[in-house]
Amino acid sequence: MTNPVNPMQASTDAQVYRAFSGELVASPLRFWPLVAAGVRAAAKKKLALLLIYAIPCIAAIVFSFVVYLRYAASESVLPGAVGGGQGLVGMVAKRAVESLEVRNQIAEFCIQMRYFAMVAAVWYGGGLLSEDRRRGAHLLYFSRPMTRLDYLLGKFFTVAFFAACAVLVPGLLICLVATFSSPNFAFLKNEWALIPRTIAYAVIWVTTVSAVTLAASSLAPKRTYAMAGAFGFFMFLHAMGGIVGHVRGDAFFAISPMWDMTRLARWLLQTEESWPRIDPFLALGVVLGLAAISIAITVRRIRGLEVVG
Repeated sequence: MTNPVNPMQASTDAQVYRAFSGELVASPLRFWPLVAAGVRAAAKKKLALLLIYAIPCIAAIVFSFVVYLRYAASESVLPGAVGGGQGLVGMVAKRAVESLEVRNQIAEFCIQMRYFAMVAAVWYGGGLLSEDRRRGAHLLYFSRPMTRLDYLLGKFFTVAFFAACAVLVPGLLICLVATFSSPNFAFLKNEWALIPRTIAYAVIWVTTVSAVTLAASSLAPKRTYAMAGAFGFFMFLHAMGGIVGHVRGDAFFAISPMWDMTRLARWLLQTEESWPRIDPFLALGVVLGLAAISIAITVRRIRGLEVVG
């Protein structure tokens, strides 16, 4: 004997469960939900955010204030310090001094922030792959319509987001301050190339530290091992490059990606030459080569995860 259909219940079901009308389209950014979830989960640890980003925030404010004072001082002091400064020669000299000082400030900031970008990448990226493998979370990911590339991009951009917050965002803030503090937007008119060059420097370093961190996370069984491995890798190469560079010549400083980024900062931002004197193309090749090898290792490990799943 079947139960009679309740007219009220049938009416409610008809209102709630309506027939689907439309078209299902696959999103080209299938990795984006993975990035958003990873960033939200990591951002819940407020103490870690404070400890990692406190110094970059303070440094960005200080460097921005120094850049602002440089333009303010140049307006009142430099015209009388360059031979009267009333003519065309004095104005050109004043602008040249302003540009050099601002470029030096931005370059010095980028050089110092490479450490904090590395720490942020290691802290937030050390457990992304190792913890997924330990908990079996990759089985859930690969049961969804997600390819190996989607999974790799999701994890990579999660690490890159936190690394970029330490070097790219503050660098652009300093450029923004320089734009609005310079008279008649002189920075934007004359030194606009510093903005894409700052972005290029940050992208190179963020890509490198993110790739190395993911490679360490894919190889290590635990998050702590991955963090120690990635951090120790950078520190070991930094120390080794310094020792070999002092013994054999400045070119051997290129062993360390950190020394390479110091050289690239001076080269990209076109500041005055400084030690160590590494060929910029050699430095760029070493850094990008390290990133490529790290990505290849991660891809191989992720492929193995999918086979197991």
